[in-house]
Amino acid sequence: MTEHADHPQNPDAPTRRRFLKQLGQGAVAAGAAGPLLADAKEPPADVPAGKIKYRTLGKTGLKVSEIGFGGHSWAYKRVPIGNGEYRQVNVDEATEMIRVGLDMGVNWLDSCTALEESGTPGEALKRLKRRDEAVISVRVSHKMNGNENDKQEVLDWAESRMKLWQTDCIDVLMLCNTENDTPLTGYWDMSYSIEALEELKKQGKIRYTGFGCHFTPKYFLEAFEKFGDYFDVCSLPYNIRHRAAEEIMPEAKKKNMGIVTIKPFARGSLLNKKDLEGADKGLPRDMIRFVLENERVDCCTCGVHTVAQVLENFSASWTELTPAARERLDQCSAMSLSAGEHAWLEKGWLHA
Repeated sequence: MTEHADHPQNPDAPTRRRFLKQLGQGAVAAGAAGPLLADAKEPPADVPAGKIKYRTLGKTGLKVSEIGFGGHSWAYKRVPIGNGEYRQVNVDEATEMIRVGLDMGVNWLDSCTALEESGTPGEALKRLKRRDEAVISVRVSHKMNGNENDKQEVLDWAESRMKLWQTDCIDVLMLCNTENDTPLTGYWDMSYSIEALEELKKQGKIRYTGFGCHFTPKYFLEAFEKFGDYFDVCSLPYNIRHRAAEEIMPEAKKKNMGIVTIKPFARGSLLNKKDLEGADKGLPRDMIRFVLENERVDCCTCGVHTVAQVLENFSASWTELTPAARERLDQCSAMSLSAGEHAWLEKGWLHA
């Protein structure tokens, strides 16, 4: 069962400074001050009453906010500008959003393929001088082909992402793939990728390792069996409609792996044609709250694109679902979704 806490303090968990010393790398580079997981600050006046809760991220021992920033917050055009058109969040806006989130106690920041997913939050943390309050997760996308080229690709990816994040150490590096990326070698041939991860650990450039992303549940079960003892974290889709994760999370917990969920809104599909400023206000928050009711989940990542969304969505940490909210979620879970980019969710992650 996931351990819950109101504060992220954990004197027994390895701080980034201790971690580097253990590897013989000496002190943390100049400019990094304080423990990686500092006490959550009191939220400013513009933040609703309440406090982000923390959960223990499996065998890592890290105390992470039970809700985190998804990398897609910065990489896609999601800010409405009228006439049905949208634009991306700019760096100034992202800095304010991350400031508000950190002040609420959010410490998990995720990132995936797009350069903006690492560069934008990296610049924001630099401006805020709050890198050591964040747990940075980087997804090494589509680098498990089962050949020796994998090793160099993972090493190069880690170096490029550290530069974008403006940090000398990534907290969690997760291998990602799709079910179609390794048709010849077998999906979970991660031997060369693991060699790269071990090298990065020895160099003090990453702290913990994980895997996950866009594929069907059977591959997770195979991965747990083959590599669950090596990896610290797994990441998988989970929302009110796509709930096959409930059948495979227990296997991850048997390996004491941390669980980070993605796609609480099915990448926005569950919010299509919803009046989020009127009758459907609070629906994204309630969708996140549903995920958090599963105690096997350690962190639910979500995309946010405005400060208002930060304030509302992260308040799911202390907002219980009402009977009316549950009924509304049931209606959303039964809605039909179009195929296309969500086909991998629809074909593999629905209720059995």
